[in-house]
Amino acid sequence: MNLPATTAQPITLLQLSDSHLSKDPQARYRGQPADANLASLRPGIQDLSPDTIVLSGDVSEDGSPESYWRMGGFVRDLAPRIAWIPGNHDERGVMAEVFDELDFEAGPLIEDGGWQIALLDSAWPNRPEGELTEKRLAGLENLAEDKPALVFVHHQPLAVGSPWIDKYPLIEPARLWERLAGKPVKAVAFGHVHQIFEGEHDGVACLSAPSTAANGVREAPKFSPSEQGPSARWFRLWPDGKWETGIFEATGI
Repeated sequence: MNLPATTAQPITLLQLSDSHLSKDPQARYRGQPADANLASLRPGIQDLSPDTIVLSGDVSEDGSPESYWRMGGFVRDLAPRIAWIPGNHDERGVMAEVFDELDFEAGPLIEDGGWQIALLDSAWPNRPEGELTEKRLAGLENLAEDKPALVFVHHQPLAVGSPWIDKYPLIEPARLWERLAGKPVKAVAFGHVHQIFEGEHDGVACLSAPSTAANGVREAPKFSPSEQGPSARWFRLWPDGKWETGIFEATGI
């Protein structure tokens, strides 16, 4: 998705999702070496030189402190600002304890380069699907009308066409869309689906970040490994609301 650039300097934001690290750095996720696959993205991230990295959930497979410390060590020198939301595999309390110590940000609203970044927590213990309660949506009321906004949430707020993961969506997504109506939101970015998806709802772009660990074939009834390698989504955001986004794999953008 590309829009004309302006003369003002944009910021670069990187979304890393579904890394599924475990206590054991040699552990495999869906047959893939999760730590090694994440590490393979480092050269591309360094080339991208992001201003901000958003970790959009399922950082960990087992909720272990070790997995969060390793992710923290991986990203802390790759961008001056790190933000995060949990996914359904994460242990939010453990995640917060580690990431708070590293001065990573959990929002629910941050500002960056003239943009508002909303970080919505859709994860609940022992539930694979997500939900945004009125309390968790309350931060959206503070979105200013005169600044563009980007929303991050772990679970997909609309069907992506893959039955194996669409049975674990953001339930009652109408709550989110009702809160976003009339707001200056350009896109809702999510993880969870382990594939590249680009769609829209009521004029708002709906964009997934693929997994840094293992990705699946689109429209498959069950998870089937795809040829998509470890990947991430990037955004370039201009202060006047222009923006662009894309995907890069381990070979770079």
